Formats: sequence, structure tokens, C-alpha cells
Amino acid sequence: MKSVGARRDSGGPERIEVDGGSAVRTDFATRSVSRWCRVATVVVVALACNAGVANAEASDTAPLRRAAQADFSGLDGVEAFRRMHEKIAAEYAFTEWKGVDWPALRARILPLIEAATAARDAEAYRAALQAYVAGLDDGHVNLPRNETVAPVIDALTARASGATFGIGLVELDDARVIAASVAPSGPAARAGVRPGDEVVRWGDRPTAEAIGAVDLGRLAAAARVATDVHRRLEQARLITRAPVGAAVEIELSGEAGSAPRRVRLVAESDGPEALRDLAPRLDPGEAPITSRRVGRFGYIRLTILADLADLGRWPEAIWAAYRRALLRFRAAGVDGLVLDLRGNHGGWDLLAMRICGTLRRTPTFYEATVFYDADTGRFRRFTVDDRTGAVVEGLTVTPEKPTFAGPVVALVDPMTISSGEGLARCVRERPGGATLGFHGTRGSFGLAGGEIRLPGGNVVHYPDGRAVDRDGTVLIDSRRGVGGVAPTIRVPVTRETAMAKARGEDVELAAAFAFLDRASAEPSKARRMGGSRPPR
Repeated sequence: MKSVGARRDSGGPERIEVDGGSAVRTDFATRSVSRWCRVATVVVVALACNAGVANAEASDTAPLRRAAQADFSGLDGVEAFRRMHEKIAAEYAFTEWKGVDWPALRARILPLIEAATAARDAEAYRAALQAYVAGLDDGHVNLPRNETVAPVIDALTARASGATFGIGLVELDDARVIAASVAPSGPAARAGVRPGDEVVRWGDRPTAEAIGAVDLGRLAAAARVATDVHRRLEQARLITRAPVGAAVEIELSGEAGSAPRRVRLVAESDGPEALRDLAPRLDPGEAPITSRRVGRFGYIRLTILADLADLGRWPEAIWAAYRRALLRFRAAGVDGLVLDLRGNHGGWDLLAMRICGTLRRTPTFYEATVFYDADTGRFRRFTVDDRTGAVVEGLTVTPEKPTFAGPVVALVDPMTISSGEGLARCVRERPGGATLGFHGTRGSFGLAGGEIRLPGGNVVHYPDGRAVDRDGTVLIDSRRGVGGVAPTIRVPVTRETAMAKARGEDVELAAAFAFLDRASAEPSKARRMGGSRPPR
């Protein structure tokens, strides 16, 4: 049997919309098939990958059978929800880690499901499911978009977030909230709001309090969040959206010696394109990898670690393009490398590991995996090395050629998810490596194999496996609002950096080059004192 490898994705079908519901292709069973096939490759028999069966474990020979995907779409909406909840509560990989209170979640959502089902209201049913997945704080628990549910998602988005106040809010490190951007000729601009103005009140609350009151579970446009930091960013992003005609009074801090002023904003439509792009998503037309030389440094941007044309196929084109870029940079004698992982949607763990291998001189531990075993109803450690098909205690990154021994910095943000986070972690732990950004990664590193089909074309994806370290502690996934790969070099969120970013300046990339300037100066100093240049 040919292995299709291990792959993590941020979730969903047909035009890749991450989080808030979406992904690539309506047959996104392929997302989990790769994980099933990863397990199945240890068996030298003709097993169908979607059977989810493997034949050995590191500690014994008992089979591991991952839970089958479920189809409850033909059931009554309430019964389908009950069965979905029972299945997810049993198979979800992070119940203990995150402290999920399943009875409380069911009690909160079931009345919404019952009302929607009784009224035969597809939008209310979807909204209830949306609130359910939002209650799990996991970027891998999502409701992918497909042709059937697309009109419902669009209607919910338009109803709650279909208009803009023409202002972009940013919370600064000093706890102030500013209008980092103001749309020309938009409601805020016409009311006299200027970029950089401090917004001290939003409606009848202090702005920071109003931001915290935004319920992301009610908003179809919201990304799936796993950390408190990402939640605040999404709340600040979406508080500036409202139904068409909604009004809010805001208070702006006056300049020195002047009194604060209040202005009234009325939300207005900013067009179908803005509405379509409101939910975070990967543009299928964007190249998965780009590279260029910038002065003394190399720059590689990776948006995904998978082949969008065939998610089950090893992404050879990405790997080959990465190696060519690294060879060019080595030949040019660059002094440092930037790996831009901002917005990386994940993909193949093996690709993350091989890229990591080009940056390492010695082997390093990557992860072990723990899966739900459908035969025993329990979780157990079960890790397969895609390179050999062998069951192992843990996955190890091994050095790869071409190697790069100079300083490396990985750019990260809360949209860096899944295998992208694994690569970021590798760079962070590498000697001479660093992660850099305003904020850390998503904090969603689980193995997403669970899928349940529900009435109305709704589909729920969830992780039935988790990554752990040698001791069995969960890696990267969030807990109590904290998780992900933090930046070793954090770019401060100040009035100046926030406004520069809003103007389109790449503040983080500039900071990365500054870091490489400093880091590459150390070997030069050593050579002047009789040292030698690190081998490339």
C-alpha cells in the first residue's frame, strides 16, 4: 500500500476558507483519510484507507481502529445533534486537556437546536451548530463550507456583519484602543474620525470592555479561535461590523487640552466583495511557496504545506521549490533566512519535518501521537513514521540536504495553524533560530480525523488525535486560553507599529531583517577574532 502521508489542515471544503467554516473540496474526507492512511500504512495487506485500521502499536500488537465517520443527515435535527454530541464527546482528543464540560455545552445548545428544528429554520440550526463549535476553543473543530450550506452561511454573515462602520480598531500593549485605519469616505471618516484617534468608548461601554463582549459564536464570519489573544483580535475585528443601518456612538479622546468628543456612526454596506472576504480564507490562486533574495538575506513564504490540486498527494512541487530556493541562497552566500509562516494553513507533517531537517545539524524529536481507539473506547499512543511505515515511539526530524546553518527567523501570527505550527516550533527550538511576530500561532495542532454529517448539508470536523512530547504532554494545543508557538521576538503593538501595519507596511518582516542583521554580525565578529564561518 502506498502511504499518502500524515497531514494536518485547518479545515474544510471547496474553496479553502479556514476556520469560520471552510476548506477545500466537498469531499474533504481526504483531509482525514491522509491521517487514516498514515495509520494504515503499517499493515502490509490491502486495507482501504478510510477503514481507518492499523495493525500494530509501539507497545503491543493490538489493532488501532479510528472511529468511523458518521452520517446523521437523514435524522431529525434534534436526534442528529444528540448523536453528534455523544460521538464528539467520546472521541474529541482534548477533553481533559481543555477541561471541556460536555453536559454544560449540550444544555446550552440543545434548546437552540430544538427551536430551530421545530421551526424548520436552516439558518437558526446552522447558527446553533456555530455556537457549539465555538464553545470548544479549537481551530480544528469547524463547520466546513459546501455548496449546500453556502447560502445559509452567506445569509448569516450578511445579517450579523453585512455592513461596516468604516473603522479598524487595534488594542495596543498599553491597553488603549485606537482607530488604526479609517476607510476613506466611510461612516467614520465622514464623522471626523482620523487614523490614530484613541477610541475610549464604544456605545455605552469602555471600548476594551465592548470588545470583550463580542460573542464570536454568533458570528459566521469569525475565525475559529483557540487562544485568548486570538479571541481578542477577532472581537476587535468584528465589533466594527454590524447589520446595515445599525448605529453606534463612540467617544474619541481629545488632544491635549481639549475635551473628548462623541460621534455617531451608522453601518453601511461595503459591497459583496468585502462581505465575501470577511471570513479568513486561503486564496486557491495564491502560490503555496514563493522566494526571493532581499539584500544579504533569503526570504521564503509558505502559505500551505499541501498540494491543493490533490490533498492526498505528497506535495513534491513545494518541497522541490523549497530546496531550489535554499540552494540559490547558499550559492549567493546569504547571511540569514526568513521563513514567512504567517497565515500558513498547515498540511503535511512530513513536509514540515523535512523543511525542519534542512535547518538542523542533529536529529530532534518532533512529536508522538495519541488516537481514539474505536475498539476500546479509549485513547492510546500510536505513532507511525511516514518515511518507513514503521510504528515508532515518536517522530524524529533528521538532517536533510541542502542544509542551512545560518540564523533563521520564522514569522508567525494567529492564522499560523496545525503543521505550520510544528514548523514554527522547530525553528524556535533550533540554535540560531527565532520566531517573530505581534502574536503567536493559533494553538491548534491536533490530528483532525473526525467527521459527522448532519441535516441541511452541515458537516462537523473535529480532532480525534493529539500530538504529545516524549512524556505524553500535549504539544502546542491551547489550554485555558493559552497555547500555540509564541514569538521569541515579539513586535510591540504600539500606536506607531499598528498604524504602519494598517498602512500596508510589513512591520514584522522589517523586524525580522533587523534580527538577522544582529544575528549575522556575531559570526563576522568571531571571524575577525580568529573564528571560522559556520558551514553551510
